[in-house]
Amino acid sequence: MRVVPIGKQSTHHLPRQGEDNAIPHRSKRYYTANASWFFNTREDEPQGPFKNLGEAKEGLKTYLRRCGIMHFNG
Repeated sequence: MRVVPIGKQSTHHLPRQGEDNAIPHRSKRYYTANASWFFNTREDEPQGPFKNLGEAKEGLKTYLRRCGIMHFNG
C-alpha cells in the first residue's frame, strides 16, 4: 500500500486553539492509499475512504461538526 501525505505546509507549524505549550509533531491530515482518500483525526484514526480530496475535506468538516468543534481552517 502506497501512502502519500497531502496538506498545507504554511499552517502545519502553528498552535491550535487553546495550545500554550510546545507544538507536538503533526502529520499531514489528508492522504491517499489504494486510490482512495482519507483523513486522520487528532487521535490518529483514519476516516474514509473518499473518492477524492474534496470529498475527504467535506468528510472532515462533517466529522468536526459532529464532534462539536466550531472552528475549521481546512
